[in-house]
Amino acid sequence: MRILIATNGYPTEKNPTRQVFVKNIADGLQKAGVDIEIVFNPYFRFFKDDLETGGPFSAFFKTLFFAAACLPYLLYKAKRFDLIYSHSAIWPGFMMLAAARLHRIKHVCYAHGSINEYLQKKGLLYKLAKFTMKQCNAIFTNSHFMQQQLSTNYDCSSVIVSPGYKSDVFYFKPKEKLFDLFFAGNAIERKGADLILNAVHNHLHFYKENSIRVQINCSGVKKDDYIRFVKQNHLGDIITIGDRLTEDSLSDHFRSSKIVIFPSRREPLGLVGIEAIACGAFLIASNTGGIKEYVIHEENGFLFEPDNESQLQTAIETALEQHSEFQKKQPAISKTVQTYALDSSIQKTVQIFREMIRS
Repeated sequence: MRILIATNGYPTEKNPTRQVFVKNIADGLQKAGVDIEIVFNPYFRFFKDDLETGGPFSAFFKTLFFAAACLPYLLYKAKRFDLIYSHSAIWPGFMMLAAARLHRIKHVCYAHGSINEYLQKKGLLYKLAKFTMKQCNAIFTNSHFMQQQLSTNYDCSSVIVSPGYKSDVFYFKPKEKLFDLFFAGNAIERKGADLILNAVHNHLHFYKENSIRVQINCSGVKKDDYIRFVKQNHLGDIITIGDRLTEDSLSDHFRSSKIVIFPSRREPLGLVGIEAIACGAFLIASNTGGIKEYVIHEENGFLFEPDNESQLQTAIETALEQHSEFQKKQPAISKTVQTYALDSSIQKTVQIFREMIRS
């Protein structure tokens, strides 16, 4: 079985944390004996590109770079494969439509969270994404929430296949707690890290009185704003802001944190939340999208309403009070997300691909 994986973002030396889950899927397929090849945007080899940074000029060049990378596959290379596996309808899925049709190859598109963002305006990208998914042989997505979104807003049926967390990296191991609160992710509006900053600023007495240590590791368009906010409000003795972490460092931070905060305003699934729970961390997460499919309120974490800073602060105070009791449950807590492990996802993916190729 020969599979062509098409993706825009991919981990490179310049962008080591860019869409790592796609590399994990590719590695998992190879381990399962699948012959794969990956085409990704070479732009990310040459330029550092944090999420939502840049402007129309860089977006134009990224599109040109990716189109150039896809062109050989459109013309002749794609015919060597049994199936094309595109990650995201725009641009990988859209650009691979012609190759799939020209060479009569089955085409599967994985619909990630970006299709949710297109719904905000329902403009050109929404129309292109809908057109692309309608032309594909199958649509994969990552949660029941996303499956419903695709059905309701794109008139597309889909199969739920988790992107999968690496159980040999993210697992429970007792460790000294170096941080009270920890956030890891993209510094963009929908990830909601600003809620943590505001909570500290508006309840400063609580954080100072209890000597709370907050660690934020992120990259993206709002990171400089976060750093500026900490400096202007003299919060440097409480909040430390660092760069995005590789998987090994991330799992280490999860184990070293009393509480992991996942305050997204919109979230299709939230693999980082699953990885945190797999490490035994207590998760405080917003009750949105696919998050509520794996966070069991008051069992493996707390849920609060999206964008509700007051509820977030209450959850933080309660979780810190209960931390010593929760530590006793950590080994069991880490097992509540086992169904999302990468090995299970790869097994399901290979089975579906084989059935599609045979049909």
